[in-house]
Amino acid sequence: MVKKPSRSWAMVTSLGIPLAIVGASAMAISYATLIDVARVNGLPLPELFPVLVDVGTVATMIAAAQFRLRGVSGRWLAYTTFVLLSGVSIVANATHAWRAADLSLTSPWAAAILASTPPAALLAITHLVMMLIPDEKERAKLQAIRDRGEPSPQRRVQEKPVAAETRSASQAAHAPASPAVPARDSEESAAPDRSAGASLRLVTDEDAPVAEKEVRARVLEYVSAESKRPTGKLVGEWLGDKTPKTGQRFLKKMEEAGHFGTLAESAG
Repeated sequence: MVKKPSRSWAMVTSLGIPLAIVGASAMAISYATLIDVARVNGLPLPELFPVLVDVGTVATMIAAAQFRLRGVSGRWLAYTTFVLLSGVSIVANATHAWRAADLSLTSPWAAAILASTPPAALLAITHLVMMLIPDEKERAKLQAIRDRGEPSPQRRVQEKPVAAETRSASQAAHAPASPAVPARDSEESAAPDRSAGASLRLVTDEDAPVAEKEVRARVLEYVSAESKRPTGKLVGEWLGDKTPKTGQRFLKKMEEAGHFGTLAESAG
């Protein structure tokens, strides 16, 4: 199963800036059209009608993004208002073009389609920006990576090929053409490698409890704040992109050790 690429704030910035430029251009094109439509239909203060429609569309996008960031329910209202305001803008631009276009040079349908392009583009762009923003689980994963002082997933993927190429180039440059070595000498030369591997395993064994201690503290903090246990999938991500079963086993181990009972007694 192919893992989806994780979204980050760097991705939002790199893709959000050009999308924002296109969205601002769409709002500027439809601004005069919406003023004319409001004036023809007898609305007071027609200059404020495009502000209500286009800025309201962006405001609902921001509200939906905040709901997504904070894990608040009720995003349906922001999405519904966003779709309704976008529909009003598309219909208003299309009907204005149908009436104001020079039909001796173009057709009514072509004028309506061209006029509805800017608000339709604004609708698509705002939806794309909302899809780029990381959700609660992804932000928790990024925060766990920052707390452990590890590079981000995108940076790890970029660094792995570079490190592999560097190691292969250095090995090829420093590999001497040596004669055949007797079996006894080869065994003696392999001994330091085994000792080095043992020392590396010792370092790993010492570091493992520290990582589990951090994850255990994060689990207890989550239970204290949310009044419920985190899912095995979330705990697996905290453990370093492990499987949900590994996270469930970690929670089971904490339960057998009595960590959740101690937290309940302190809360009582």
